[in-house]
Amino acid sequence: MALSRTQIVEAAYALLREHGLAGLSMRRLAQDLGVQAGALYYHVASKQDLLAAVAARILADAEPAISTTDPAQAARDIRDALLPVRDSADVISFVQAFRPDALIPFRHLPELFSDRFPAQQARWAAQTLIRYVLGFVAEEHNRAELVRAKILSNPPSQAESLDAFLFGVEAVLRGLAALGNQGRTPHD
Repeated sequence: MALSRTQIVEAAYALLREHGLAGLSMRRLAQDLGVQAGALYYHVASKQDLLAAVAARILADAEPAISTTDPAQAARDIRDALLPVRDSADVISFVQAFRPDALIPFRHLPELFSDRFPAQQARWAAQTLIRYVLGFVAEEHNRAELVRAKILSNPPSQAESLDAFLFGVEAVLRGLAALGNQGRTPHD
């Protein structure tokens, strides 16, 4: 059976879900696929390239949902896509720094702010929302790790965590709306 990029990405995705980012190495991935590590590089240029593909895989299921015209719903859809995958916020954050335009679901988010801001500032507004979501999800993942390690025994309920998340989304969006309504840039 010939190895494919899709197989590699799916296996890396599975490793990430099971073991987190620390457990996702090219050597371990090759071992799980029954090949030598060098065989992976025929299909992925580097671990960074693999992480970009895994990030796209993480967001793939949410892609249709993220195409909403409601920024609050988009934030919730992104969170919903990230939560089931350990360290997904770290992977997405890395890819955002490495290849800012690589993640298709994020490309349209600036349009959600284009009625209040010029193009550059609409991108910054979208980035602000994305960074809030990534930070919140990273904290949720860290809390889950602490529970798994039996260091934390009384985490917030899923409902409480969602309420806190939505409160933060609302705060971010109201702040952006107020800034946009003032018709000035943050440094004015």
